[in-house]
Amino acid sequence: MSRASIIGLVVAVILLLLLPLVFNNFMTQIAVSTITYAMLGLAFALGMRVGLPRLDIISFYGIGAYTTGLLTVNLHMNFWLATLLAGLCSVIIGGILHSLSVPRGMLAFFVFCMVLSMAVYQMFGSVPIFGGWGGLTGIPPATLGSLVFDTQTKVYYLGIFFLALTSTVYYLLYHSRIGRAWDAISSSLALARSVGVDVVRYRLSAVLIGNFFIGVAGSFFVSYYRAAIPAIFGFNTGVLVLVYLIIGGMGHSLVGPILGAIIATFVPEYLRFAQSYQAIATAVIVLLILMFLPMGVLGWIDKHIMSRLNKMRWYSRYIVGVKT
Repeated sequence: MSRASIIGLVVAVILLLLLPLVFNNFMTQIAVSTITYAMLGLAFALGMRVGLPRLDIISFYGIGAYTTGLLTVNLHMNFWLATLLAGLCSVIIGGILHSLSVPRGMLAFFVFCMVLSMAVYQMFGSVPIFGGWGGLTGIPPATLGSLVFDTQTKVYYLGIFFLALTSTVYYLLYHSRIGRAWDAISSSLALARSVGVDVVRYRLSAVLIGNFFIGVAGSFFVSYYRAAIPAIFGFNTGVLVLVYLIIGGMGHSLVGPILGAIIATFVPEYLRFAQSYQAIATAVIVLLILMFLPMGVLGWIDKHIMSRLNKMRWYSRYIVGVKT
């Protein structure tokens, strides 16, 4: 990791830890939503890295949420064990379903994901064990020993932990052997196959790793929201995950989804006085990004700001660490 990245990371961590001290409860609530969406965006970025646009993320998000809800409500299971099982359940179900779709290529996978998201949504509302369209309620908050995450600030810090854990695992994977295989697939399927990369195997591994953390995100969500309602896991909500990566920057698998979630969540939330205009506000943001920043916000920063900073001697010497 470069010196500039380390400095940026330290600054980001300090700001994240201090935010609840300056935010009111409403802003903290928005921040918690942003953290959840950022975790989903990271999984979408991982899928895009291997050429698989995932419109089924919201389905496994719901599977993770309902798994945790059922285990904690009916079996009174510990939140952390329920979260682990929620992630594993998402992996197992995804392994069964996507072992059929991934080998058939991107288009078949894309259509399969759309159908799956609609089917899972109907299942949540129609199967009695999930509480019907009214949802599953009475889900207890997360606990850690005697600590109960029952306030906005406590839930925020719990979310920061999950987001940091997810980002760290993705970072390590991207800089490992499996990450190099994913990069080869991203560059060219034919080239990846020519050097011996098992495209189907590595694509499936990306989907299942993403599924685990999607399930964890769903578990975190229900511990905060205290209910799992089918309307939250509809297809339209799943499409928003794609929006986060577009806004942040398709070329940034880690920072892009997080920045995109911040922009796409905070800006429309400021229009809550006119709830019906939130979808319009989000659509306008996406259109403006596509028209004027086709590479996303981070792509524009790379092109117009970072390129200039790299030419400055003080930045190259003291921030990047390159001798001049």
